[in-house]
Amino acid sequence: MTPATRGHLLLIENARQRASRRHLRGNGANLGAMTEIPSACFASRAAGIDVVQIDDAVNPHAVLSRIKAAGRNPGPVVVYVSGLLMYDRTGALHLGLRDSTSRSVRYDGLPWEWLVNALRSRPRRETLVIADFATDTHSWARLRTDVSVLTNSLPVWGVVNPPIKAADGTSPFTRALSVVLPRGIPRVPAEVHPGDIHRAVVERAGLAVGTIELVPDSPGLLLRNVHPGAPPADVDRAPVTVAEAPVELLLATSDPTAYQGELARIRSAGEHGDHTAAVLLAQELDTRLLTALGVDHPDSWAAREVYAWASVAAGRYLQACELYRDVARRRMRAFAHTHASVVEPVDCAHAAWLRIPSGDDARRVGPSIIALRELVPGRAHSALKAARRHLDHLQEDDPEVQMRRGPEAWSAYLGRQSRQSGQRPTTSLVKASDPAA
Repeated sequence: MTPATRGHLLLIENARQRASRRHLRGNGANLGAMTEIPSACFASRAAGIDVVQIDDAVNPHAVLSRIKAAGRNPGPVVVYVSGLLMYDRTGALHLGLRDSTSRSVRYDGLPWEWLVNALRSRPRRETLVIADFATDTHSWARLRTDVSVLTNSLPVWGVVNPPIKAADGTSPFTRALSVVLPRGIPRVPAEVHPGDIHRAVVERAGLAVGTIELVPDSPGLLLRNVHPGAPPADVDRAPVTVAEAPVELLLATSDPTAYQGELARIRSAGEHGDHTAAVLLAQELDTRLLTALGVDHPDSWAAREVYAWASVAAGRYLQACELYRDVARRRMRAFAHTHASVVEPVDCAHAAWLRIPSGDDARRVGPSIIALRELVPGRAHSALKAARRHLDHLQEDDPEVQMRRGPEAWSAYLGRQSRQSGQRPTTSLVKASDPAA
């Protein structure tokens, strides 16, 4: 692979349990955790990585087209797959999609053989499938005796979990992966085979008894170990063109005084009720520092937090929630999850989520807040429990769910909606830091 070759990361998540008798429904938590991992961890020598996400898919042919597109990439390819494994009546293994049942999965599920055929011709050194599967009782019994149907012809790394009653939140293996890869592992090389770090991931995951572990053979695709103490990778040197010195020096060190005047203008606009101007000024500052310094610089974190603060003041709670969530994810790469600079934006993202007026928007971002709360659960896990209760409440107000439950549930839903008409949430918002303090 030449240094100019781009990598491809395909993230696929479907439900790990049945939401009703006729439907599987994913909650997006595993995808949320995977997006917290810097994409460079999956292909350290690639010039860049294209990331594609598929969440709660319905059409197996649409999923297959994405897998084939990934397979045609000349550079490294990583396909992450999470969902419920099911056998059809002919004994073929499928990944259940949204409408799949044990009777219909032959027609509306994704045959595992399709994924294998789309990727089998690729070089093993450039290909990796990361799997985090749930199972029903029937598929679990068969896979316990022979898991080769998953690992033949493909390098597969991950786990097959035993059947469980509930699969809320991020699954253990994916959650551990989202912690270990961004932080790195000391005393191992800068590039590692999945087998080299599998034990570290499993020990952090705390897998259920009987979980099937899948570890690909070497050689294979190498992952990046970002631990500061790791020795540098031995990479091929790319041709370098020396550019002229920049006319204007960019902010290269963390120096809040360098943009103190802009913070004061943002604060002044907010205090005078001109929230639109405050948001625009904060957005401009966020964009400029992100471009100049990158996502991992403390000043770009601070600028995004100011942008979130201005969004709260303007009543843009969805935007504020997503911005605070981004700040928390970025800081998690540098600090422990118990560090105050991580806990504060998680609390603010959670609080902003509670104020989002649109149920559809709140349901959409809810799983990502649950994923954050699993990493920062609060004292005695109280914040995590509260977040899960709120998401459950939001799902109770999902008209699609209530219609599927039958006439009585639908009638009760309509009654609740009529009683709540015109009311606004009254939950207090966690106060963010003053941007000019």
